[in-house]
Amino acid sequence: MSAPPGHATGAGRLWRKNLVIWAALLALLLLSLGIAYVPMGRITVAAGIVIAVMKSALVLLLFMELAKSGSLIRLAAIAGLVFLIAMFGLALTDVLTRT
Repeated sequence: MSAPPGHATGAGRLWRKNLVIWAALLALLLLSLGIAYVPMGRITVAAGIVIAVMKSALVLLLFMELAKSGSLIRLAAIAGLVFLIAMFGLALTDVLTRT
C-alpha cells in the first residue's frame, strides 16, 4: 500500500522531523565552533554555555521525546539531572577547597 500523493507516511514524517533536528544541532555545532575562535572575552564562555543548553534541550525534548512522555519518565530525567548537578557541585567544592 502506498500513501496518497502529498501525504507523508509515518516513517517519512519521522525521518523529516529527525532530519530537521539534526540540521539544527549541526548549525548549533558550527555556531559554537565559530564562537570559539572569536575573541569576545567572558562573553565567549557564556555564549558557549547558552548554545550547549540549547543543544541539550533539543536532544532531551525532541530526540528523547520527553515533551510527550509520561510523568514517571520526566521524573527519572529530572532525577538524573539533579544527580549530575550534585556531582558537578561536589567536584567544584573539591577544587575550590584545595590549598
